Amino acid sequence: MPSPDKKARRLYKLSLKKMVVSLGLFFIITFSLGYAIAYMHTTNLMKQEILTIKPIRENNQEYHFIYPLLYYDLGDVKQFFEDHGLETAIHNYVETQYQSRNAQSISVAVRNFSQATWAQESQDVQYHPGSLLKVLIMMAYFREAELNPPILNSTLLYNNAVNQQVNSLAFDLPTNLKVGTYYPINQLMQSMIANSDNGAETLLIDNVDHTILDQAYIDLGIRSPDTVTGDYTLSPAQYINFLRILYNATYLSERYSEISLSLMSQSTYHDGISAGVPQGTEVAQKYGERVDASSTTIQAIELHDCGIVYAPNDPYALCIMTKGNDLTKLTSILKGISSLVYNYYNYVTQK
Repeated sequence: MPSPDKKARRLYKLSLKKMVVSLGLFFIITFSLGYAIAYMHTTNLMKQEILTIKPIRENNQEYHFIYPLLYYDLGDVKQFFEDHGLETAIHNYVETQYQSRNAQSISVAVRNFSQATWAQESQDVQYHPGSLLKVLIMMAYFREAELNPPILNSTLLYNNAVNQQVNSLAFDLPTNLKVGTYYPINQLMQSMIANSDNGAETLLIDNVDHTILDQAYIDLGIRSPDTVTGDYTLSPAQYINFLRILYNATYLSERYSEISLSLMSQSTYHDGISAGVPQGTEVAQKYGERVDASSTTIQAIELHDCGIVYAPNDPYALCIMTKGNDLTKLTSILKGISSLVYNYYNYVTQK
Protein backbone atom coordinates (compact mmCIF):
# COMPACT_ATOMS: atom_id res chain seq x y z
CA MET A 1 0.00 0.00 0.00
CA PRO A 2 1.50 3.33 -1.04
CA SER A 3 2.49 5.74 1.68
CA PRO A 4 0.51 8.97 2.15
CA ASP A 5 3.40 10.96 0.75
CA LYS A 6 3.50 8.93 -2.45
CA LYS A 7 -0.24 9.14 -2.79
CA ALA A 8 -0.11 12.91 -2.38
CA ARG A 9 2.66 13.25 -4.94
CA ARG A 10 0.67 11.10 -7.38
CA LEU A 11 -2.43 13.23 -6.89
CA TYR A 12 -0.33 16.38 -7.30
CA LYS A 13 1.14 15.14 -10.61
CA LEU A 14 -2.31 14.13 -11.82
CA SER A 15 -3.70 17.53 -10.92
CA LEU A 16 -0.77 19.22 -12.62
CA LYS A 17 -1.36 17.25 -15.81
CA LYS A 18 -5.06 18.10 -15.75
CA MET A 19 -4.19 21.76 -15.23
CA VAL A 20 -1.70 21.74 -18.13
CA VAL A 21 -4.24 20.00 -20.38
CA SER A 22 -6.93 22.44 -19.32
CA LEU A 23 -4.68 25.44 -19.94
CA GLY A 24 -3.68 24.00 -23.31
CA LEU A 25 -7.31 23.51 -24.27
CA PHE A 26 -8.11 27.00 -23.01
CA PHE A 27 -5.38 28.56 -25.15
CA ILE A 28 -6.36 26.48 -28.18
CA ILE A 29 -10.02 27.44 -27.84
CA THR A 30 -9.15 31.10 -27.17
CA PHE A 31 -6.76 31.24 -30.15
CA SER A 32 -9.26 29.49 -32.43
CA LEU A 33 -12.05 31.80 -31.33
CA GLY A 34 -9.84 34.86 -31.78
CA TYR A 35 -8.73 33.64 -35.18
CA ALA A 36 -12.32 32.97 -36.20
CA ILE A 37 -13.42 36.44 -35.07
CA ALA A 38 -10.43 38.08 -36.80
CA TYR A 39 -11.09 36.04 -39.95
CA MET A 40 -14.76 37.01 -39.97
CA HIS A 41 -13.82 40.66 -39.38
CA THR A 42 -11.21 40.59 -42.15
CA THR A 43 -13.61 38.79 -44.49
CA ASN A 44 -16.32 41.38 -43.83
CA LEU A 45 -13.86 44.19 -44.47
CA MET A 46 -12.77 42.54 -47.70
CA LYS A 47 -16.39 42.13 -48.77
CA GLN A 48 -17.06 45.81 -48.03
CA GLU A 49 -13.99 46.85 -50.02
CA ILE A 50 -14.88 44.56 -52.94
CA LEU A 51 -18.35 46.09 -53.03
CA THR A 52 -16.77 49.49 -53.71
CA ILE A 53 -15.56 48.24 -57.13
CA LYS A 54 -17.82 49.87 -59.68
CA PRO A 55 -18.06 49.35 -63.45
CA ILE A 56 -17.88 52.60 -65.40
CA ARG A 57 -20.14 52.28 -68.40
CA GLU A 58 -21.15 54.41 -71.36
CA ASN A 59 -23.84 56.92 -70.47
CA ASN A 60 -25.53 56.29 -73.82
CA GLN A 61 -29.29 56.22 -73.42
CA GLU A 62 -29.85 55.13 -77.04
CA TYR A 63 -28.93 51.53 -76.22
CA HIS A 64 -31.75 49.28 -75.07
CA PHE A 65 -30.24 45.82 -74.77
CA ILE A 66 -26.60 46.59 -73.96
CA TYR A 67 -24.70 48.70 -71.44
CA PRO A 68 -21.07 48.84 -72.71
CA LEU A 69 -18.27 48.71 -70.16
CA LEU A 70 -15.52 51.35 -70.31
CA TYR A 71 -13.39 50.41 -67.30
CA TYR A 72 -13.59 49.55 -63.60
CA ASP A 73 -13.24 52.01 -60.75
CA LEU A 74 -11.56 49.87 -58.09
CA GLY A 75 -12.84 51.99 -55.21
CA ASP A 76 -11.29 51.06 -51.85
CA VAL A 77 -9.53 48.04 -53.38
CA LYS A 78 -7.44 50.54 -55.32
CA GLN A 79 -5.20 51.04 -52.28
CA PHE A 80 -3.77 47.53 -52.67
CA PHE A 81 -2.47 48.40 -56.14
CA GLU A 82 -0.95 51.74 -55.19
CA ASP A 83 2.78 51.89 -55.93
CA HIS A 84 4.06 53.82 -52.93
CA GLY A 85 7.66 53.58 -54.08
CA LEU A 86 6.91 55.35 -57.34
CA GLU A 87 4.67 57.88 -55.59
CA THR A 88 7.44 58.77 -53.16
CA ALA A 89 9.92 59.21 -56.00
CA ILE A 90 7.52 61.45 -57.94
CA HIS A 91 6.61 63.45 -54.83
CA ASN A 92 10.25 64.09 -53.96
CA TYR A 93 10.96 65.23 -57.52
CA VAL A 94 7.96 67.55 -57.53
CA GLU A 95 8.97 69.05 -54.19
CA THR A 96 12.41 69.96 -55.55
CA GLN A 97 10.72 71.73 -58.48
CA TYR A 98 8.52 73.72 -56.10
CA GLN A 99 11.51 74.63 -53.94
CA SER A 100 13.34 75.85 -57.04
CA ARG A 101 10.17 77.74 -58.10
CA ASN A 102 10.22 76.06 -61.48
CA ALA A 103 6.44 75.59 -61.43
CA GLN A 104 3.35 76.76 -59.60
CA SER A 105 1.51 73.45 -59.93
CA ILE A 106 2.46 69.91 -60.98
CA SER A 107 0.07 66.96 -61.16
CA VAL A 108 0.79 63.40 -62.26
CA ALA A 109 -1.24 60.25 -62.88
CA VAL A 110 0.34 56.89 -63.78
CA ARG A 111 -1.34 53.59 -64.66
CA ASN A 112 0.77 50.51 -65.32
CA PHE A 113 -1.12 48.15 -67.61
CA SER A 114 0.87 44.94 -67.11
CA GLN A 115 1.34 45.28 -63.35
CA ALA A 116 -2.13 46.77 -62.73
CA THR A 117 -0.55 49.32 -60.39
CA TRP A 118 -0.98 53.07 -60.18
CA ALA A 119 0.65 56.14 -58.68
CA GLN A 120 -0.26 59.79 -58.45
CA GLU A 121 0.72 63.24 -57.31
CA SER A 122 -2.16 65.72 -56.95
CA GLN A 123 -3.94 63.90 -59.79
CA ASP A 124 -7.33 65.51 -59.13
CA VAL A 125 -6.16 69.12 -59.59
CA GLN A 126 -7.96 70.79 -62.50
CA TYR A 127 -6.18 72.41 -65.47
CA HIS A 128 -7.11 73.96 -68.80
CA PRO A 129 -6.66 71.00 -71.19
CA GLY A 130 -5.77 73.04 -74.28
CA SER A 131 -4.97 70.78 -77.22
CA LEU A 132 -5.54 67.64 -75.17
CA LEU A 133 -9.20 67.89 -76.19
CA LYS A 134 -8.23 67.20 -79.77
CA VAL A 135 -8.19 63.53 -78.83
CA LEU A 136 -11.91 63.76 -77.97
CA ILE A 137 -12.63 65.31 -81.38
CA MET A 138 -10.73 62.46 -83.03
CA MET A 139 -12.70 59.90 -81.03
CA ALA A 140 -15.99 61.52 -82.06
CA TYR A 141 -15.08 61.31 -85.76
CA PHE A 142 -14.07 57.67 -85.42
CA ARG A 143 -17.29 57.01 -83.54
CA GLU A 144 -19.17 58.43 -86.52
CA ALA A 145 -16.98 56.43 -88.91
CA GLU A 146 -18.13 53.21 -87.23
CA LEU A 147 -21.62 54.06 -88.50
CA ASN A 148 -20.53 55.71 -91.75
CA PRO A 149 -16.98 54.64 -92.80
CA PRO A 150 -16.84 56.82 -95.97
CA ILE A 151 -16.98 59.95 -93.77
CA LEU A 152 -13.20 59.79 -93.28
CA ASN A 153 -12.54 60.13 -97.00
CA SER A 154 -14.87 63.08 -97.53
CA THR A 155 -13.23 66.50 -97.96
CA LEU A 156 -13.62 69.83 -96.19
CA LEU A 157 -12.76 73.28 -97.52
CA TYR A 158 -10.37 75.41 -95.51
CA ASN A 159 -11.81 78.85 -96.22
CA ASN A 160 -11.26 82.44 -95.05
CA ALA A 161 -13.89 82.22 -92.31
CA VAL A 162 -12.13 79.27 -90.67
CA ASN A 163 -8.74 80.91 -91.14
CA GLN A 164 -9.95 84.05 -89.36
CA GLN A 165 -11.14 81.93 -86.42
CA VAL A 166 -7.71 80.34 -86.14
CA ASN A 167 -5.81 83.63 -86.40
CA SER A 168 -8.01 85.29 -83.79
CA LEU A 169 -6.63 83.05 -81.04
CA ALA A 170 -3.79 84.75 -79.16
CA PHE A 171 -0.53 82.82 -78.72
CA ASP A 172 -1.74 79.92 -80.94
CA LEU A 173 0.67 78.51 -83.51
CA PRO A 174 -0.15 79.22 -87.18
CA THR A 175 -1.80 76.48 -89.21
CA ASN A 176 -0.17 74.64 -92.10
CA LEU A 177 -3.45 74.55 -94.03
CA LYS A 178 -3.93 76.73 -97.12
CA VAL A 179 -7.03 78.84 -97.70
CA GLY A 180 -9.09 77.59 -100.64
CA THR A 181 -7.83 74.00 -100.36
CA TYR A 182 -9.97 70.88 -99.79
CA TYR A 183 -8.61 68.35 -97.29
CA PRO A 184 -9.79 64.77 -96.61
CA ILE A 185 -11.02 64.32 -93.05
CA ASN A 186 -8.53 61.54 -92.35
CA GLN A 187 -5.70 63.89 -93.37
CA LEU A 188 -7.09 66.64 -91.15
CA MET A 189 -7.25 64.20 -88.24
CA GLN A 190 -3.64 63.23 -88.76
CA SER A 191 -2.62 66.89 -88.85
CA MET A 192 -4.70 67.74 -85.79
CA ILE A 193 -3.27 64.91 -83.66
CA ALA A 194 0.29 64.47 -84.92
CA ASN A 195 1.04 68.16 -85.57
CA SER A 196 -1.52 69.64 -83.18
CA ASP A 197 -2.62 71.88 -86.06
CA ASN A 198 -5.25 74.35 -84.86
CA GLY A 199 -6.54 74.98 -88.38
CA ALA A 200 -7.34 71.29 -88.77
CA GLU A 201 -8.98 71.26 -85.35
CA THR A 202 -11.17 74.29 -86.11
CA LEU A 203 -12.23 72.92 -89.50
CA LEU A 204 -13.08 69.55 -87.98
CA ILE A 205 -15.04 71.07 -85.09
CA ASP A 206 -17.03 73.25 -87.49
CA ASN A 207 -18.07 70.16 -89.46
CA VAL A 208 -18.35 67.47 -86.81
CA ASP A 209 -21.70 65.89 -86.00
CA HIS A 210 -22.20 67.73 -82.71
CA THR A 211 -24.75 65.18 -81.57
CA ILE A 212 -22.03 62.53 -81.71
CA LEU A 213 -19.39 64.83 -80.16
CA ASP A 214 -21.69 65.83 -77.31
CA GLN A 215 -22.63 62.21 -76.81
CA ALA A 216 -18.94 61.29 -76.65
CA TYR A 217 -18.51 63.62 -73.69
CA ILE A 218 -21.59 62.13 -72.06
CA ASP A 219 -20.47 58.56 -72.80
CA LEU A 220 -17.08 59.20 -71.23
CA GLY A 221 -18.60 60.80 -68.16
CA ILE A 222 -17.16 64.29 -68.48
CA ARG A 223 -18.65 67.71 -69.10
CA SER A 224 -18.83 69.08 -72.61
CA PRO A 225 -17.11 72.47 -73.06
CA ASP A 226 -20.37 73.74 -74.57
CA THR A 227 -22.13 73.21 -71.24
CA VAL A 228 -19.56 75.08 -69.15
CA THR A 229 -19.70 78.80 -68.43
CA GLY A 230 -16.20 80.17 -68.04
CA ASP A 231 -13.03 78.10 -68.01
CA TYR A 232 -13.20 74.44 -68.95
CA THR A 233 -10.88 72.17 -66.97
CA LEU A 234 -9.84 68.55 -66.63
CA SER A 235 -7.56 66.68 -64.23
CA PRO A 236 -4.87 64.09 -64.99
CA ALA A 237 -7.03 61.49 -63.22
CA GLN A 238 -9.87 62.18 -65.66
CA TYR A 239 -7.75 62.40 -68.78
CA ILE A 240 -5.78 59.23 -68.18
CA ASN A 241 -9.04 57.30 -68.46
CA PHE A 242 -9.20 58.24 -72.15
CA LEU A 243 -5.85 56.52 -72.61
CA ARG A 244 -7.07 53.43 -70.76
CA ILE A 245 -10.20 53.33 -72.91
CA LEU A 246 -8.19 53.53 -76.12
CA TYR A 247 -5.62 50.97 -74.95
CA ASN A 248 -8.34 48.51 -73.93
CA ALA A 249 -10.55 49.33 -76.97
CA THR A 250 -13.63 49.65 -74.76
CA TYR A 251 -15.17 52.71 -76.43
CA LEU A 252 -14.12 52.70 -80.04
CA SER A 253 -13.80 49.45 -81.96
CA GLU A 254 -10.47 47.66 -81.94
CA ARG A 255 -9.76 49.00 -85.42
CA TYR A 256 -10.34 52.64 -84.57
CA SER A 257 -8.70 52.39 -81.16
CA GLU A 258 -5.60 51.10 -82.96
CA ILE A 259 -5.76 53.91 -85.52
CA SER A 260 -6.24 56.51 -82.78
CA LEU A 261 -3.15 55.44 -80.87
CA SER A 262 -1.22 55.11 -84.12
CA LEU A 263 -1.97 58.77 -84.93
CA MET A 264 -0.94 59.77 -81.41
CA SER A 265 2.33 57.85 -81.84
CA GLN A 266 3.14 60.12 -84.82
CA SER A 267 3.23 63.23 -82.64
CA THR A 268 5.89 65.72 -83.66
CA TYR A 269 6.16 66.96 -80.07
CA HIS A 270 9.31 65.36 -78.67
CA ASP A 271 10.12 67.61 -75.71
CA GLY A 272 7.91 66.03 -73.06
CA ILE A 273 7.28 62.36 -72.29
CA SER A 274 9.19 61.21 -75.38
CA ALA A 275 12.29 63.12 -74.27
CA GLY A 276 12.37 61.19 -71.00
CA VAL A 277 12.46 57.66 -72.43
CA PRO A 278 15.16 55.84 -74.42
CA GLN A 279 15.34 56.66 -78.09
CA GLY A 280 13.23 54.25 -80.12
CA THR A 281 10.63 53.73 -77.38
CA GLU A 282 7.17 54.16 -78.88
CA VAL A 283 4.94 56.75 -77.22
CA ALA A 284 1.32 57.46 -78.22
CA GLN A 285 0.77 60.93 -76.81
CA LYS A 286 -0.92 64.27 -77.01
CA TYR A 287 0.43 67.46 -75.51
CA GLY A 288 -1.49 70.57 -74.61
CA GLU A 289 -0.45 74.16 -74.01
CA ARG A 290 -2.51 77.02 -72.70
CA VAL A 291 -1.31 80.60 -72.30
CA ASP A 292 -3.18 83.20 -70.27
CA ALA A 293 -4.23 85.66 -72.94
CA SER A 294 -5.89 88.13 -70.58
CA SER A 295 -3.17 90.65 -71.42
CA THR A 296 -0.52 91.16 -74.07
CA THR A 297 2.15 89.80 -71.73
CA ILE A 298 2.45 86.13 -70.81
CA GLN A 299 1.34 85.78 -67.19
CA ALA A 300 0.79 82.05 -66.85
CA ILE A 301 1.48 78.98 -68.95
CA GLU A 302 -0.01 75.53 -68.64
CA LEU A 303 1.89 72.73 -70.34
CA HIS A 304 0.68 69.13 -70.33
CA ASP A 305 1.65 65.84 -71.92
CA CYS A 306 -0.35 62.62 -71.64
CA GLY A 307 0.32 59.36 -73.38
CA ILE A 308 1.03 55.66 -73.36
CA VAL A 309 4.67 54.58 -73.14
CA TYR A 310 5.23 51.22 -74.80
CA ALA A 311 8.13 50.16 -72.61
CA PRO A 312 9.33 46.59 -73.29
CA ASN A 313 6.84 44.19 -71.66
CA ASP A 314 5.65 46.96 -69.34
CA PRO A 315 3.40 49.55 -71.06
CA TYR A 316 1.98 52.32 -68.93
CA ALA A 317 -0.10 55.46 -69.24
CA LEU A 318 1.35 58.72 -67.94
CA CYS A 319 -0.40 62.08 -67.70
CA ILE A 320 1.50 65.15 -66.50
CA MET A 321 -0.09 68.59 -66.14
CA THR A 322 1.87 71.67 -65.10
CA LYS A 323 1.44 75.39 -64.57
CA GLY A 324 4.10 78.10 -64.32
CA ASN A 325 5.51 81.11 -66.10
CA ASP A 326 8.55 79.62 -67.84
CA LEU A 327 7.92 77.24 -70.74
CA THR A 328 11.49 75.92 -70.70
CA LYS A 329 11.24 74.95 -67.03
CA LEU A 330 7.86 73.28 -67.50
CA THR A 331 9.20 71.34 -70.48
CA SER A 332 12.11 70.16 -68.35
CA ILE A 333 9.66 68.96 -65.68
CA LEU A 334 7.72 66.88 -68.21
CA LYS A 335 10.93 65.24 -69.34
CA GLY A 336 12.19 64.73 -65.79
CA ILE A 337 9.03 63.00 -64.56
CA SER A 338 8.85 60.85 -67.70
CA SER A 339 12.45 59.73 -67.20
CA LEU A 340 11.84 59.04 -63.51
CA VAL A 341 8.81 56.83 -64.21
CA TYR A 342 10.49 54.93 -67.04
CA ASN A 343 13.64 54.26 -65.01
CA TYR A 344 11.61 53.20 -61.99
CA TYR A 345 9.64 50.61 -63.95
CA ASN A 346 12.75 49.44 -65.79
CA TYR A 347 14.55 48.93 -62.48
CA VAL A 348 11.58 47.12 -60.92
CA THR A 349 11.21 44.88 -63.98
CA GLN A 350 14.92 43.99 -63.96
CA LYS A 351 14.76 43.11 -60.28
